[in-house]
Amino acid sequence: MEIAKLVLEYLKILVWPSVILTIVLIFRRQIESLIERLQKADLPGGVSISLSAEIREARKLSEQVSAEAPSPKAKGAKSLPLTEANLRMLNLGLQPSPSGLNIDYYRDIAISNPNLALSGLSLEVNVIARNLAKGFNVNVKPQESGEELVRKLLDSGAITDKQAGLILKILELANAGVRGSVVMRDEADQIISIAGVLVAQYISWLSWGFDDGWKPKTTN
Repeated sequence: MEIAKLVLEYLKILVWPSVILTIVLIFRRQIESLIERLQKADLPGGVSISLSAEIREARKLSEQVSAEAPSPKAKGAKSLPLTEANLRMLNLGLQPSPSGLNIDYYRDIAISNPNLALSGLSLEVNVIARNLAKGFNVNVKPQESGEELVRKLLDSGAITDKQAGLILKILELANAGVRGSVVMRDEADQIISIAGVLVAQYISWLSWGFDDGWKPKTTN
């Protein structure tokens, strides 16, 4: 009897791969379609984007933005500590950041909920864009979309073409997560890291973009 049981268990081990292979062959088209859908995000109006392809494009844009020459005003400017970021914005009459401009805040959220992390990132980028508009005296309305806001910033010279393209791309990717599309943690991490380029430049602007003689607080 023991030998029979061993033979039976061995046969099960042999049979299962064959069963799985048969299922894969029968439902190959459906499986491929499912994988393809998981790699895409649906946007309003029936538009579908490939997250992996859009992330690659966003990364290229972020590299181009990083390579752009900084403002002459940034030369010699002191770095704004993250611990002072929200206080600095409040003192300037700007809206404080949900994360205190700490991009790791969204990485931590992405560990358990990538979609929630991207939802927060979308809000963060919108806050940054509206603060830029206020800092550069660009007149915007509360109901204006992110695209309209970015266009006004670009037209006013507040941001460059590459920066505008990157902001729009990040909003596009982040909003895909907001609308409930399937987003993997790795994808969310990549999007968050790419957004970090914009956040870093915004932090720099907060230190040199205003003629108020700002200096970081000294610690004893």
